Amino acid sequence: MKGTYTAIVTPFDRTGNIDFNALETIISLQVDAGVSGLVICGTTGEAATLSIEEKVSLFEFVKSHCGEEIDLVAGTGTNNTAETVKQTKAAMDTGINKVLIVTPYYNKPSCAGLFRHYSEVARTGAGIVLYNVPGRTGINVSPECLEKLADIENIIAVKEATGDMGRLSAYIDAVGTERFDFMSGDDFTVVPFISMGGKGVISVFTNILPELGVAMVDSALSGKFNKAADIQVSLNKLNNAMFMEPNPLPVKTALSLMKICEDQFRAPLDRMEKENIIRLSDILKDYSLI
Repeated sequence: MKGTYTAIVTPFDRTGNIDFNALETIISLQVDAGVSGLVICGTTGEAATLSIEEKVSLFEFVKSHCGEEIDLVAGTGTNNTAETVKQTKAAMDTGINKVLIVTPYYNKPSCAGLFRHYSEVARTGAGIVLYNVPGRTGINVSPECLEKLADIENIIAVKEATGDMGRLSAYIDAVGTERFDFMSGDDFTVVPFISMGGKGVISVFTNILPELGVAMVDSALSGKFNKAADIQVSLNKLNNAMFMEPNPLPVKTALSLMKICEDQFRAPLDRMEKENIIRLSDILKDYSLI
């Protein structure tokens, strides 16, 4: 994995069903911007509220609307190993062979438990992107544990979403930069992440501004760090806006303000506070997005 991957939202219509027309527009915007790949049914895609049947329909739809040049990653991770294996096999049946597997939340497994979990998913044959996001799961994979997980050949990449450059440094110290493709899961630190050996980003803000994300990542990967850093800093206000309330509320609301999809969420999520929508609107105007 390398480059700019967008963790796409799952648009819903006003009846609460998946809005495939809006999804087609979102996919087209991403493809036209030149992103390297799309992550379907991740945190940003409200995966926790989707049934396996809905996930399969999303995998099939995105697959059918993307050319071979777009790398696709299906979010199939849960806190139930058997269910994760089931969803991973279902994704593979649609022709998507890379999966994003979040560390099991709520259960709080030990490193041995994580090894068991990822080993069982690996038996499906899928390429696994290990997703470390302790702010969501309550687990922060230690460098020592990652070194043990490196024995599972099917783990091909790590999405590191702590925003802690010290954690990335410790990972690289433990396993080097050749064993895994390290992908940033934090839009605020993409450029320094790449400067330390990362391969790119799995991004939220690129749902609404993919061209600038691609420009930033491509510049960093080609060693043009001054240019990349300028873009990173210019995005600071937008990235702050994307997390003024829990993801994916701001990014989907932004897409709604841009007339791309509805600001519809599944419970337990709900619409943003009105004053935050006003703040978000003003920021989108600053970026000429509305």
